[in-house]
Amino acid sequence: MPKPNVIYNCQGLFVGPAPETGYNFVHYTGGAPTNDHSDLFQKINLLHPIDRVQSVSYSINIPHTNVTQLNQRGLVDRPIINYPTVSLNFDYLLCGTKNEARIGLNVNYPQFEFNKGGAPFYSNNLGVSLLSGFFEENKNRSVKVPGLDFAINQYKDCRNFYVAVNQSGDDLDQEYFKENFTQADLYQGIDDNAPGYHVIGFGNCYLQSYSTRGAVGDFPSASVAYNAYNIDFNLSGSGFKAPDINTKTGTPFNISDVVIPRILAEEGYPALQPGDISITTDSFSGLGVDFDKLHIQSYNIDLNLNKVPLDNMGYKFPVDNRPNSPIFANLSIQGIVQSGNSGSLVDLVEINSGYDFTISVDPNGCTGSTAAPINAGAIPIKRNDEALRYSFVGAKLENFSYSSSIGDNKIFDASFSVEVNPDNQNNGFFISGVLGAEKIEDFILLEGGDDDNFYLQQESNDLLVTNLIPPY
Repeated sequence: MPKPNVIYNCQGLFVGPAPETGYNFVHYTGGAPTNDHSDLFQKINLLHPIDRVQSVSYSINIPHTNVTQLNQRGLVDRPIINYPTVSLNFDYLLCGTKNEARIGLNVNYPQFEFNKGGAPFYSNNLGVSLLSGFFEENKNRSVKVPGLDFAINQYKDCRNFYVAVNQSGDDLDQEYFKENFTQADLYQGIDDNAPGYHVIGFGNCYLQSYSTRGAVGDFPSASVAYNAYNIDFNLSGSGFKAPDINTKTGTPFNISDVVIPRILAEEGYPALQPGDISITTDSFSGLGVDFDKLHIQSYNIDLNLNKVPLDNMGYKFPVDNRPNSPIFANLSIQGIVQSGNSGSLVDLVEINSGYDFTISVDPNGCTGSTAAPINAGAIPIKRNDEALRYSFVGAKLENFSYSSSIGDNKIFDASFSVEVNPDNQNNGFFISGVLGAEKIEDFILLEGGDDDNFYLQQESNDLLVTNLIPPY
């Protein structure tokens, strides 16, 4: 019998490259990326799931323009002379930094491929802008990365998103996959059930805003908003065309083959918890409260990219959709006051100092899965690897307030903001932490060309955990 309705269990959200940000597949054995989904034995699917999604919503606005004239009461016509807009919004629980990396934000993370030993991708958590790659003038510029046989795009904003729906009504990840290292994986890039999926594709998606929050009694979470140029609907999740369009003609490219991938058992943190969150600052003078004795109840971080589409005559859709500087990251905190501190508003205004904040999520020694490699489990997460860290450097105080009432605690609220400028890392907002995708996957080596004899390489007790294909 057909399913009576579509509910959350049979849906999944995936993100992949758009033409401006890359290709859908890379060759397992090396070579240039491609959009050809044939011969999946030799290819790795670069579509990835957005994990721990709690909600997805989308809406389409079609702007009609009224044509009127003298001598006629009614309309002559209602043509569409401006492009429709598609809004895509989703929320997810924080489980590391892989979702942020997959939507294009430049995060720092420990590397666990051979000979890295957990070393961070960037030597300094504050050494790279979160929006590096969002301002690229040449969207086709690519850079060779050590360890990869191909160059990767430096432009990071534009993405394609896909909502896959299992038409049977069963769980989308009903075959939640763990590699078997004793057998060749003939279809590593495809969900076996993908041909039966209904897929909603969102093409040419541009990030509008990113926000994250944490509060007592609730899981820390994030919300993301995108604008897209196109939406299409497909009755199969295997080998369908990508939804991206040519912005000049407004017509689909029709060149990209898309395959919904299997959801791999990445086995990161199930969800980060509020009891693992700590907020520290270098200074909190002049606000009349002792921060060390402030019982933090919640924090909110908002990053709005101030997108202003660049329209051009002769183009059906905007030529570009880059952020409009200045861009600010806003931090608000709320806490219960225990004791006050000295200071004055006059001095605060006179000094106008910047504040440094660190919001750290450390699961207190939880090491995640330590499953044996044969089960393709996650590698042990080192104790000194924070799950997640938000860093504000040089944030300016915008406002602060106190409230008291009978029968309630005295509450302190404060808001801060800092510019996010890719050309200046002395101040800004930065994200680092484990990806939550440090899986033993895609590193199987073939010896003597025998596809049936896989083996794992181990040197000095270090696991070879990837083949240097980016895990996001």
